[in-house]
Amino acid sequence: MANIRDIAREAGVGISTVSRALNGTGYVEAEKKKRIREIASSMGYVFHVEEEAPKASKRIGVLLPDVSFPFYASFLKYVELELSNHGYRTIVGSAGDNSRMVSEMAGMLEEGSLDGLIINADVSEADILRMQGKAVVSFERLLGRGIPVVSSDHEQGCRLAARLLWENGCKKVLIFGASNKSRAHVELLFHQGKEIFARAGLQANVVEVDNSLLSYRFVEEIVSQYMDIYSDIDGIVTGALSEYVYLAQAKKRGIRVPEDLKIIGYDGNEISRVMTTAVTSIAQNVPALARTCVDVLMRRLASLPVKQQYLVPVRLQKGDTA
Repeated sequence: MANIRDIAREAGVGISTVSRALNGTGYVEAEKKKRIREIASSMGYVFHVEEEAPKASKRIGVLLPDVSFPFYASFLKYVELELSNHGYRTIVGSAGDNSRMVSEMAGMLEEGSLDGLIINADVSEADILRMQGKAVVSFERLLGRGIPVVSSDHEQGCRLAARLLWENGCKKVLIFGASNKSRAHVELLFHQGKEIFARAGLQANVVEVDNSLLSYRFVEEIVSQYMDIYSDIDGIVTGALSEYVYLAQAKKRGIRVPEDLKIIGYDGNEISRVMTTAVTSIAQNVPALARTCVDVLMRRLASLPVKQQYLVPVRLQKGDTA
């Protein structure tokens, strides 16, 4: 009869992984567990599994696109604080375009290794189905009915930006930001933003860059290209630190800010106040976003009713660029 070592060799995994999969103790990814058990059965290994109901782990997963970006780093800081106040540890994942990370977090939720999940990432239809009925809260991403979403009020942000640019005499505006595979509420800034700006008497051009490609170097290259393409603009609304790249490009080209070009950032992170030039921003309330995500998650864990959407107000943060 085969032993655990034989099964581990055949499955290409460690002996401890085989033991957890066959005994039903500890976390093993669902597909991997199924394959190990099938191999064990085919090799004549007899095992008896008494699956226990998942116990509370007191751990919450937080999955974000890239925690090296100041906005997400700040959000994570406040989420960890809020979760700690509720007695939970935070398990952090930086997803980017890593779909495996999303599936692993979903698997940990299914297995009971996580009590809940706060997620801002591209999620496949299959993983969305796995999350249905679980204690999951989406930060920004529109993942469908049954998964509540918390986001800033981006329609309000569009109105504030449009009004300020119009009051400052702008005519042609560029809206620059990132697009995602899973729809995000911030995309209102692109799809409804153009209409909102038009109602304010502004002509708006919209540029969306694949979020998975974003890096500081890539933003620098793409901003230079769009400064050439849209050389007649007099206003820019942008985020993800690209406002500082636009500032640098304007200086390089001899364009005066804010006299010739108005720049409005879209996040208002702390860094915008300590730079040499303070950027005028639509400031998102990061502590309130984090607190709302955790509050909604706690309601889900307590089986209390929740709304489908929660909007956190934004505000205009005056600086030197508009």
